[in-house]
Amino acid sequence: MRSSKPSLADERGDLDRIVDALSAVTGKSYGNASLYVLGKVPDVLREDEFALTATVSEDEILDIEAGDTTKRFYGVAVDIGTTSVAAALVDLNQGTILKVVSAENEQTAYGADVISRITFARESKENALTLQAAVRRTINHLLEELVAQTDVRENEMYKMTIVGNTTMHHLFIGLDISHLAVSPFVSVCNRPLQFTADELGLEVNPQARIFFLPNIGSFVGADTVGAIMGAPEVQAQGNHLLIDLGTNCELFLKTEKTLMACSTAAGPAFEGAGIIHGMRAKQGAIESVILTEDGVNCQVIGEREPIGICGSGLIEAIDEMRKAGVVTKQGKIVDPEKTQALSPELLKRIRKGEKGREFVLTYGADNGFDVTLSQKDIGELQLAKGAVCAGIKTLVEMAGITVPELDSVTLSGTFATYLKADNILNIGLVPDIAPEKIKTVGNAAHVGALMALIDHHELAKAGDLYRQISHVELGGSPTFSNYFMNSMYLERLN
Repeated sequence: MRSSKPSLADERGDLDRIVDALSAVTGKSYGNASLYVLGKVPDVLREDEFALTATVSEDEILDIEAGDTTKRFYGVAVDIGTTSVAAALVDLNQGTILKVVSAENEQTAYGADVISRITFARESKENALTLQAAVRRTINHLLEELVAQTDVRENEMYKMTIVGNTTMHHLFIGLDISHLAVSPFVSVCNRPLQFTADELGLEVNPQARIFFLPNIGSFVGADTVGAIMGAPEVQAQGNHLLIDLGTNCELFLKTEKTLMACSTAAGPAFEGAGIIHGMRAKQGAIESVILTEDGVNCQVIGEREPIGICGSGLIEAIDEMRKAGVVTKQGKIVDPEKTQALSPELLKRIRKGEKGREFVLTYGADNGFDVTLSQKDIGELQLAKGAVCAGIKTLVEMAGITVPELDSVTLSGTFATYLKADNILNIGLVPDIAPEKIKTVGNAAHVGALMALIDHHELAKAGDLYRQISHVELGGSPTFSNYFMNSMYLERLN
């Protein structure tokens, strides 16, 4: 737009001149301007003969720039995971994704899961601020990476949507998490929130609007809302289950009569943490394993020397070990001196390690090391998968249906993309159901954040969705406890 030039006959203030011209274009009224905008007004108006571009949100002017910069309008969708953080840069004019980057959440230095971080934060205000600074630093590093890899400047990013579990949400904003860890597990706020980037210390345009999608309950956060939005098939007619697999696993069940959600403390094993040679799914990680009488075939990300194993590799490896007889259904690595059922090649891979028996997946080269799975690693996976399976059974029972009555089971989460239906059924991660009903959708939570970033109707829909979902607390539930004890076996579970 172009504003009229001042004269002795028209002595309106520069901001008044901008507001009047803007109102004439949009037909709307605009309120107060921030000090950030006021400080720019004189120079911006005169830089290009009173031609300028204004970025507005509702009745507020967020920024002004000289000339026509309407094509330079960007936003960022962020998924704050307990283990990793992902950020996607979007051209808001076109609705297209320009770049996606991710990194380990720097909070992992202070605890692998939400409970350990809550414990750390409750010890002192300084600790809580340390966790807040760590996740903000992680996001700002990702923003720097987006700028470095595109031609977009920080100041051109005007909008951000954020999803994450309730603990990540509270720690990032700086809210008290004291009551999340004790019954009745109450959060400070579940409703959608909005701030400026300047308030949160984010390195985008200081007046950019930062939208937090709503939480559902204490350990069922905005990432679940995002995942539901990002996997719309779970809201279709019928009975549908969504499993958002991660360090903190959330379950959402939709039936013809109810919408329910809960969380299970699966722990970090699915993300490769807590496993001796566990790692995130990146270069050098074993992602797939096949056992034969002749040995072990491993598929490694990047087709290079393996340096560890990620979540998908862990699940397939343990299923293969179970089928081959290396591991019993109770999760015990067999004594090589007391079994005749294994080939010599597999027998020699069972050995005594620092954490009890272990099984060698790959032998290291001259300068490398052996990648193994220990008895402790298998136990960690059993705890994680047992919690998920028990949570599913409990939620389904509370809804008044049975597992076979589910029309679909959708697994979301970055590593869920690489899981195979047979593997997760064989180890009892999901109760026995027709394999064709199981599907994976990748990081649906991040997709939901992207949808809310691009379309304000989707953002509003998120605000409606959280009010419709009943939150179920599994802590202290005898039904869950009973199912959990029976869900530890490495076998198909009814």
